[in-house]
Amino acid sequence: MGLRGMRILQINRLWRPSSSAGRYMLELSRLLEQRGHEVIPFAVQDPGNQASAYSSLYVSPLNLLNPFRMSLGKILGTGARVLYSREARNRAAALADYSRPDIAHVHKIDLHMSPSVLPPLSRRGVGIVMTVHDNKLFCPARQSYQSGAACYRCRPYHYGGCIRGTCVDGSRLASSLGATELLAHDLLHAYTGKVDCFIAPSWYMADRLAARGVTGSQVAVIPYFVDTDAWRPSGSGDGEYALYSGRLLPREGIKILIKAFAALPQVPLKIAGTGILDHQARKLAWELGAENIEFLGYRTAEETRSLLAGSRMLCLPYESPGNVPQIVLQAFAMGVPAIGTSIGGLPEVIRHGRTGMLAQPGDVDSLKEVVFALWRNPGLCREMGQEARGLMV
Repeated sequence: MGLRGMRILQINRLWRPSSSAGRYMLELSRLLEQRGHEVIPFAVQDPGNQASAYSSLYVSPLNLLNPFRMSLGKILGTGARVLYSREARNRAAALADYSRPDIAHVHKIDLHMSPSVLPPLSRRGVGIVMTVHDNKLFCPARQSYQSGAACYRCRPYHYGGCIRGTCVDGSRLASSLGATELLAHDLLHAYTGKVDCFIAPSWYMADRLAARGVTGSQVAVIPYFVDTDAWRPSGSGDGEYALYSGRLLPREGIKILIKAFAALPQVPLKIAGTGILDHQARKLAWELGAENIEFLGYRTAEETRSLLAGSRMLCLPYESPGNVPQIVLQAFAMGVPAIGTSIGGLPEVIRHGRTGMLAQPGDVDSLKEVVFALWRNPGLCREMGQEARGLMV
């Protein structure tokens, strides 16, 4: 008699591909099911969630309206739930009793769910692993970015820098709540005391965990994966434009990107994505007379695949540190080299001069130099793309 598949509880705020973490979770769940495992979703109630037989046990959404429109009692109640949610704890316990999972894979649970979902699982003998998708365990604002540069001021038990810098939405109240959230979870060992193994998708993230004292067998470095059959070379490799794909946010280096390409009118740039800087980015491109820059807005995964197929290079001038973005791995799988910055996990895969090139974060001239170097040498782009593809297969 063969071994039965595992029953795996996948926990994330939303059960839909609304973020890179959500897309990764759903793709991982699909692969697990193909290999005979049963996936049990646990999320927050949302009309956009994918259908699930377990949705009746999901957690109710948290009201995160403008606090200035909320009563004092509502603000205090919301803050208390961010720290600890009895509802989330009870729903997690009920789901565990009903579904009997072998293991729980945690993704993003802060704010709406909180680590209060972990103790009932641990008490029932469910092994808990957590993929650390971003900097939220270390930074109340999640992005480790402040005043136009990477920021590492906050450290365990010390988050005053977030409050002084109003790092969360530019609000002292929101920043105070964010700092209190992390401090409370530190004092209670809410994550480190319950998670059996943290999955770091990059060595950068493993180093951030080590700075918190999470080392050894409690950390496994497992990079994000890409379906190399779905994402595979489909063009000549010469490409007709550079591509940016992602959110239009300050920490993504959007303004640096536009200024660099405005100074390279011979290099077409397509920008796929939306975000809070959408209007400002378009206005800046217009003011600089950058007719070589085209804004495409939101694009689906299939449309992104087509855009990558026609591109000569991917360009991500990030100013804040993080894991290796999945779009880089998708570009590599398609034989497209990448330009990034020497920050976070990007240098782990963008090997300067081999699979792409690295610029200094926040430096227009540095970015302009590496873009021009690649654009004027299509043969070098092809060679880098081939080596990048080799990393993925």
